[in-house]
Parts: sequence; C-alpha cells; structure tokens
Amino acid sequence: MIIVLAMILLTGQTVAATTEPITLTLSSKKHNFISKLPLSQEDLAWLADKRTMTIAVYGEENPPIAMNSNNGCYRGINADYLQLLKDALHVNLVLHYYDDETQALSALNNEEADLVLTSNNTSHQATTPFIISQLLFQAYPTLVTLNSNGMMPFYQLDKTVNVAVSQHYPSDTFIKSIFRHANIVSYSSNYQALASVAKSENDYFIGDNIASNFLIARDFYQKLDIVKYWRSPLTGSYFIARENQSRLVEIINKFISALDASTHIRISHTWVDDGNLTFLTKPLSLTPKEKRWIEKNPVLRTLVNPYYAPFTVLDENREIRGLVGDILNLVQLQTGLHFQPVIAKSNSDMAEIMRKGDWDMVPTVTYSPEREDEMAFTQPFFSTPYVVVSRTENKQKDIFQAGSTVAIPAYYSLRDKLIQKYPDVHWIIVENTSTALSSLNLGKVDSVVTTQLAARYIIDHYYPETMSYQRIPNQPSAQVAFAVPRDKPELQSILNKALAEIPPKETLSLAGKWIKMPEVKIDTWDLYSRPFYILTVSAVLLILSSLLWGGYLLRAIRREKASQAALEYQLSLRQTLSNSIPVPVYITTPEGEIESYNRAFNAFFTPQQREAIHYSLFDRRSPLVHIFPVIQQEMQQGLAPDTVASHQFTLNNGAEDRTILHWMTLCPLPVPLPPVLICGWQDITESRKLMEALQVEKDKAIEASRAKSRFLARMSHEIRTPVSAIMGFLELLATGPQSEREAQESLQLAYATAQSLIGLIGDVLDMEKIESGNFELTPEWVDIEALTQATMANFAGLARQKNLQLTVSYQLNAGGILWLDPQAIKQVLANFLSNAIKFTVSGGVEIKVETQPRENDAAQLMLSVKDSGVGISEEEQQLLFKPFSQASCGKKQMGSGLGLTICKELMDRMHGTISVASHPGTGTTMSIYVQTQVSDRAPADLNNQEMALPVSSGLRVIIADDNPTNRLLLRRQLDILGYYVDDVEDGEQAFSLIKRRQYDLLITDLNMPGMDGLTLAQQVRKINPALVIWGLTANAQPDEKARCLASGMDLCLIKPVNLPQLAAAFNSITQRLENPTQTEISASLNTPLDTTVCNELIDMQALRANAMDDTAFMLELINQAYHENVKDLAALKKAMFSHDRDIVRYHLHRINGTAQLIGATSLHVLADKLENALASEQPLSLFGEDMQLLEQQLIALGKAMDNFLKREGLTSRE
Repeated sequence: MIIVLAMILLTGQTVAATTEPITLTLSSKKHNFISKLPLSQEDLAWLADKRTMTIAVYGEENPPIAMNSNNGCYRGINADYLQLLKDALHVNLVLHYYDDETQALSALNNEEADLVLTSNNTSHQATTPFIISQLLFQAYPTLVTLNSNGMMPFYQLDKTVNVAVSQHYPSDTFIKSIFRHANIVSYSSNYQALASVAKSENDYFIGDNIASNFLIARDFYQKLDIVKYWRSPLTGSYFIARENQSRLVEIINKFISALDASTHIRISHTWVDDGNLTFLTKPLSLTPKEKRWIEKNPVLRTLVNPYYAPFTVLDENREIRGLVGDILNLVQLQTGLHFQPVIAKSNSDMAEIMRKGDWDMVPTVTYSPEREDEMAFTQPFFSTPYVVVSRTENKQKDIFQAGSTVAIPAYYSLRDKLIQKYPDVHWIIVENTSTALSSLNLGKVDSVVTTQLAARYIIDHYYPETMSYQRIPNQPSAQVAFAVPRDKPELQSILNKALAEIPPKETLSLAGKWIKMPEVKIDTWDLYSRPFYILTVSAVLLILSSLLWGGYLLRAIRREKASQAALEYQLSLRQTLSNSIPVPVYITTPEGEIESYNRAFNAFFTPQQREAIHYSLFDRRSPLVHIFPVIQQEMQQGLAPDTVASHQFTLNNGAEDRTILHWMTLCPLPVPLPPVLICGWQDITESRKLMEALQVEKDKAIEASRAKSRFLARMSHEIRTPVSAIMGFLELLATGPQSEREAQESLQLAYATAQSLIGLIGDVLDMEKIESGNFELTPEWVDIEALTQATMANFAGLARQKNLQLTVSYQLNAGGILWLDPQAIKQVLANFLSNAIKFTVSGGVEIKVETQPRENDAAQLMLSVKDSGVGISEEEQQLLFKPFSQASCGKKQMGSGLGLTICKELMDRMHGTISVASHPGTGTTMSIYVQTQVSDRAPADLNNQEMALPVSSGLRVIIADDNPTNRLLLRRQLDILGYYVDDVEDGEQAFSLIKRRQYDLLITDLNMPGMDGLTLAQQVRKINPALVIWGLTANAQPDEKARCLASGMDLCLIKPVNLPQLAAAFNSITQRLENPTQTEISASLNTPLDTTVCNELIDMQALRANAMDDTAFMLELINQAYHENVKDLAALKKAMFSHDRDIVRYHLHRINGTAQLIGATSLHVLADKLENALASEQPLSLFGEDMQLLEQQLIALGKAMDNFLKREGLTSRE
C-alpha cells in the first residue's frame, strides 16, 4: 500500500482525469443496530452538514467480503457493515467502484470520495496524506490443504513446500517462519489460490479464515479442509480517509467500537456458516490473576494418547491433531496458550506420568464423579453415545449375551456399571479402541464397547464391510472434557471460559471434518513391536528349516527343470504363435468342446458376450451354436487333414451382427488322443459394406449419367423448339412476300422466341451458379411497390394478348422501403407471373404485396401471385421445386423446369419461405415470406424504363471478331448509335490497326484463331493503357467475366447484346471517354463546351420528355439543376470534412435525384453507387476516391450546362 500511495502522490490529478468510476447500489440484508453511538454535538453537526458520503471501493471480487453483481449491486460482508453505518449515522452513502487501489486512492486524494473501503488483504497501515480506521471485522491467518493431506505438518523447517497466497497476504516473513524453505506463489484472488491447491499445484494455501471458509464451502467442499488458525497477523476491511478528515475517522471508529459481538456474529453467519471465528471478537473476560497465570505458564504439558483417533492423533512433527487438536487451536486463539504434547502410549504410561506430576492437562477425558478426587474436569466440550461394535455377521438383538467376550477400554467410566449389570459376560480390559477393534477383527473378542465417534471413524476407515455398531440403551452419553491437576484452579477456569465461547456448531463441524478425513496413518510400532519380534524369530526358524528341506528337494527339482523348460518352450511358442495371428482362431473337439482360443478370438466379442464363449458349441447360449451343425456335417462328409473348408456366416459379437468367412481344418493327434478341429474366421463385414457402397455409388453414377442424358435430351428439345420457330419466321421473311404488318409480327415473334431461349439458358446458368456456390445476394434499399409495378409492366402485354386481367394490391403496414436484393425478388416475382399467365386461359392474375411490422425496425414481406388457371394436384406439388420438374399441364408449354427451383433456392438464401396452395381446376397461389429491415428513406429509382439511345460523334471504335455475322450485326448496331467503326477478323489485325491509328474503344470477341481476345487485351494495355476495352463472349459463367477483367478489359458483355444494353454501356463510360484524367478535366474548365458535349453528359431526349417538350421549361430545369448542384457539392465537401454521415447521405440523395431528372446517367450511376454504399455503414474514409470522381463529374457537368445556357442566349442565374 505504501508503494500505491507514493504512486498517487506522484501522478496527482492525472489518474483521476483518465478514469471514470462506476456507481454501485448498496445491497444488504437488514441487521438491526441497537447500540447508540457516543457522538458529540460537534460530530452530530458535522454529520448533519455532510448528509451524503461517497465511499470508493475497488479491485476484483473478494467473496464473501465484497461482491459486485451484474446489475450493479454491491453485496457481501462489507455491504452489510455499510448498511449498518448508513442507518447508525443517518447519512446517504454513494458507492463508486474503481478498477484498482491506485485509482481509488487517487479519487480520495482529489476529494472525489470521502472514504476508501478496502476489501482484500491489504496492509493495515497509513501513510501521508492518508489515515485509516479500526478494522471493521477481524480475520485470522488460515492454513488450507487437500483433504487427503490433512495430516501434513503445520510447519516445515527442512522440506521445501509450495505455498499459495492471494494479494501477498500474509507476508513472506510470516510464511517463512512456518515453512522455512517455502516457494511462495501469489495469485490475484483467493479462488485461484485455493484452486491451485485443489489441483495439487501447491501444497498449502494461507489466507484469511472468512474467505477461505466461504470458498471451500461453495466450491471445494469435497477437496479442501482448514487445518490450522493463527492469532496474527490479523486482517480485515478498514476505511482510508485524508488526513484533514480526522473527525470522520473518529466517527467511523466510534461506530466500529459500538458494534457488539452479536452483531458481528449475525453478519458473519449470513455468509460463513462454520469457521467464521466471530466469537473471538469479544476477548475472554479473564481476571488479573488468570492473566498473570498465563504469562507465567504460556506452555502447557498436554498428555495425549496418539492411538485415540479421531480425538487425538499425532503428525510427523508430533503435533496434536484430530478433533482435540482443532479444539486446542481455538483455545490458543483465545488465550495465547501453547500445548506441548506429552505422549502416553498406554494407560500405565499415562498413570505414571500423572503420578510424577509431569503434566498440566489431559485433553480427552470422559467425565466421571469417581475420578474427581484425582483431577479437576472442565466443562464437557463434546458428547457422544456409548455403542457396542460387533462383526456384521454376528449382530444379535441382545447386545450382551451370556458367555460372550466383550472388550472395553480401561479408562471408560461406564466399565464398572456394565460389569456389574452383565456379570455373565467375559469382560476384557484393553488399552484403547484401536486395539479392541483389531482384536474383534481377528475374532479374539465378540464385541467392543466404545464411543460412537471413535467407532464410526475406525469402522468407516478400516472395517466398513465387516463391522457395525449399535447404541447401548439406557446409558448416558460420554462427556468428553479436559482434565487438569486439582492444584491448578486458574487453568481450569481459563479453559472453561475458552470452551464456553466456542459455539457447539463449530465443535460438531470439526467432528464431521475428521469423520470424513481420509485414512490417517497411525504409528502403532510401539503397540505391536513385541509380537513383531516374536513373529520375526519364528519366521527365521521356519526359513532355516525350509532351506534344509529345500536342499533335499533341489536335486529332484533340477531333474524336472530340463523337461519343464522344453515343455514351456513349446507352450510359449504355441501361445505366441496363436496370439500373433490377427484373426480369431480356436481349437474344438468334434463333439463341440472348445479347448483353446487366441487373443483375437476373445477380443472379437464384447465383455458381456465373452462369458458365453466358454459354453460348448452345441449349447444354445454359445454364440457359435449355429456354426456347429456345419462342422458336424463336414466331419460326417469325411473332412480330410490339411483340407480347409470355408463357409460364410452371420455372427453376433454381442454388439452387432458381423459377416464372417469361417474356415476349419482337421488336426490329427498322436494315438490314443482323438483329433481336433482348428477353426477360425475372417471378418468380412467392412469389405462387404465397401462392396455394397461401391455398388451404390456405381448405381448412382449410372443414374447420374442417365439423368445427364435425359437433361441433354430435354434441353435439346427445349432449345431446338424455339430455334426452329426463329428459323421458320426468318425463312418466311426471306422467301415469301409478306405485308408490313405480317413482317413486323414475324420479327416480334422471332424476337420474343429468342428472348425465351435466352431466359431458358439463363435459368440453367442461374441454377448452376446456385449449386456451385457462386451466387451472392446484394441487398439494398428497395421500394417494393415500384419494383412490383416495374416487374408487372413487363407482363402487361402478354396478359392483354390472352385477355387476362392483371391486378395488384398493396397492404404496406410496415412501410414499403425494404432491405432486399432487388434482382432476386424481381426474379421470383417474374417466375410467379410467367407461370401464372402461362397456365391461365381465362380470368386473371392477382398480385398481393403485404408488409407487417416486427421488432427492432424489422418487417415481414408477404408477396403472393394468385391465378385462375388449371391448378396443380397434391402429388405434383411434391415435385414442384425439384430441378427440371414440371406439372402435367406444364409439359405442354416451353420451359426449363428450373424456374421454381431457382425461386426456392433464392428464398433459402434470403432465409425466407416459399409455399404453394392449389387444387386442380381452382387456380394456384404462390407465396413467399421474407424477414427484412424497413426504412423511411427513398431508394434509387426502380422503374425499369427503356433507356434512350444516345448519338455520339467523334468516338472511334474498332471491332475484332472472327465471325463475319457477328461483326456485321455489331457494326450495324453501332451505326444506329452513331459511332464510327472499323472491324477486323482476328486479334493480329486489330493490334496492327491500334498501333497505327487512334481509337477510343476496342470491342473484341474472346475466342478467335491466332491471337484471342484475352491476349489482345493484354498486348494493347502495354502500348495504350487508356484505351477502353470491352470483351464479347457467349459464355455466361462468372469466371469468364473474371478472366476478362484480369486481362485488362474494362467490361465483359454476354452475347447476344441488344441496343439498350449497348446504349447503357456507352453511357456508363462516357465520362471516362470524354474526361480521362483530372488534368484534362481542369483544362476543359477553361475551354467552352459546345452543345454536343452537353448532349454527351445529359440525355437531352429524356430531359425534353420530362419538360413536356417545353423548351423554356427545359432551360429552366437546366439552370435550376446547375445551381442546386453547386450548393450540394459545397455542402457535401463540408460534411465529408466533418464526417457527418447523415448530411453526406442527404446531399448525395439530392445530387442523385437531380441527375435522374436531367438524364445525367454517369453522374446518376456514381451517386447511386455512393448512396447505396453509405447504407452499409462503412467508414467515410473509404469513399474518398469515388467522392473525388463525383466532384470532377459535377464540375464538368456544370461547365457544360453553363456553356449550353450561354449558347442558348441565357446566363446561369439563381
């Protein structure tokens, strides 16, 4: 603590400034405090002015003294005393918890707390600038060890022992005075220290008695015991205050002094039942004469019988142990007396020592009035009934039968009464209970009279199965007391006062401790040394005679050894050979008697089944009973020697049936011995299972091959059907004259059929991605109503063609902005609508969208599609979600049979459910249920509108494709979009042109002869890193796109590519094509832009449509957008600097909305990307690069808009 105080003085205010205490609630059981505190008027005035005291507590829990519960309550013995303090002083207490003593004392020094209350084993001393109070309660040093080590000595001066302590209590000096060569291991808590002893990592634990008893009773009851208490050094909780708070410490000390022993006992018994030692709080009321007697006689010569367990036993240091040893320990704590054992191994020894006067007390004497003339007795400290012990098999109703032999110790006061009452019994006087019970065990006596405690201890430890006891009726219990010489009345009075203070419950607890104590080793050499010597002499004589007789027999034995060695060799060889065979082998007679078997035979059966292998083979209890008839049949058919007969059986080994290949061969023996059968078996269960498993896998492979063939046949049909239709329509267009309407209809039908073919292929690829684990959900905030409307619009035309009514209803109780993967939900809804329209002839299709609120801003989305179609039977519903399965009505329609399977997989990945409700002829309802989050923010626009096709000028494009048809189609598409195009048929030609000419975009097929598209991209990147490169492929696998991007391409397009896709792709890279670097952007700001540049940045056609062809309104929109973007950009930069996420999100949303309104596609894509990324709660620092690009696009767009307005004769204005 001195070091801690020094740290506080050095650190000053620093510690206080860096720690924040935790406020705890005082939790205590009510303990009445009756005493009135002797407070002066000044004290009362000080308390009235103070009213509230702040008390600092700290450190780890130290149960039961200080415990902090999870709900912020402060409990334990400290809390009980604080409650008494609060009630006695009539003040409010505020508890502040600190991590360690340093922080608590710092708070006290900085006047953030009035007092610090200790709870662990800290040193009880004060150092400037602090003062301390008296101890709230007293705790004594306590020695703890394992139950099994209960007889280990209290001190070791020569041996090395490991001693565990907590928080360095007690001091190393104290421990070294007890265990000179101790290895002291300090732990942070009493529990850890005790646990180390329980795990045998340390020999002893020394701590305070309160924490030790509490933790042993709670956690180590079956493992640890307390074996010793010391009077000092005392420990306990106390208060620490500043030096200028001396009045407060005086008031605290008056409170502590006013606590009587009963109050301490009540509080202690609340937490610690036994071993709390609170009776020591009140000192013994000794007279001055008695105190002087103790000063003159600090050591008492104590007569003990070391064989009187469990009352008195001695350890290896000849210290008094047992029940009496623990009682003397408690007397020592009260009086300071020490007890020097004087060993009396017999009653005669004890009488001789008492006659000489070389004794001061006898700690175990049974009180009797007859002996009061010889010695003075103290009050009894223990009472135990007299019992009769007999052998269990000889237990009789009449405990003392005439003619029986009964042993009784000589010092029992009951002896004369029993001899007089039962004169027909042969009584034998013995030295002690141990020798009496030993005689009973040897059958020398029929029963033994002793005390119940001694009988129970010795029987439980040495004769638990062979002896029992019963109480002697109508006899008083033995009153065990101390005895002192009659000329020492002061000692008798001191001992009486000390014994009177020991609670009877404590004595009973100590007795129970020794009853359960593991076997105590008692040195009985002195008792049995004479019989041992007699036995030794007899044994020596017997050995000598045996040697003479052995010499006579030696010659005969030598003759037999040679033949025995040869026989043993053969037997050992046979046994080793048999046991080394890893398969079961046994030898049986033709009659079915097993003669021998090897180790593998025995190990084959379970332990329970092994009992049955000794039966004959024809016995029904034998596990081989069903094999014996086959053995008999082979013998009857003339099994020849050296011929092996094999048969397959099923044999139960006690746990399971095993398949074995049993073999047998005939072994003839020399005449007249009959032949035997050598049999055995090979366990073929695993190999048979392996063969069966291989057959199953083979069948699966065959079935998989068949399934693959069926799938290819089905896909061939499903692909050939739309291809045939496309070819038919194209043939009609090419060969026959058609009207314009018929030609348009043929083109539309061919296009629709091609789209269905693409959808079919897409379903197969989607299923492959799901099954391979490459499919990933990308959730975002989605307006479910807008998404539903956009998806439904795609099917409106098909519904009108079939005269079906397509309706939708919404019940969005929890809101309509949901956190979902829009593509997944759209795909599920599209599949539902496609199937519903496909299988409905008349009536209509109804869409229902519902959201219901759930806890924590969550919602449940229910989306269903109900049709009035043909319906599905229950049998077909079971197969509905399996790949390539269709209902009977669906086989008439074109489709892959994968749509609903994909929907089911998507719902599983979204942790949702999908269900179907249908009956033939009544229609079908398909529903999904998804748990999601809900928001009130507006997501990006979900309308799936056709994008206007831009017209660009000045951009040079080169196409590389070995297929002339593909080149022609792509060239014409780009001509429509207004781009200048060169086309070549391989990579070498494209690379040659790129080196000689300037191009803005390269579109290349991936698979070309010679230099393919990937190689071309890599080569181009070496000479022109800025050129935009697109890849074209018909392979829609995800790894194909990764290969494209890895080779240096900017985009990978999947064939076929339509005009809207090309337009979207060009719009997404317009800014890069026109403004590739920041330097060029900065230069462009100083150069006026023409209308064409503005057209490249803004979809003027869409803007004009939004302005309803009103040129003035359109110009007003451009002007307004220009100024709003300037404001939003400035606010956005300021919010990014201050890391205000909400403001950043708000202005991004405004920029996104403006970009959509005026058709600034590139700006809209980038703003939408940033807005969605912000919803993921990633740090703003991750978006710096994209924010710079957004700023560049806003500046370029603003410059273009400003120049456009000037060309129109207007100026940008607010």
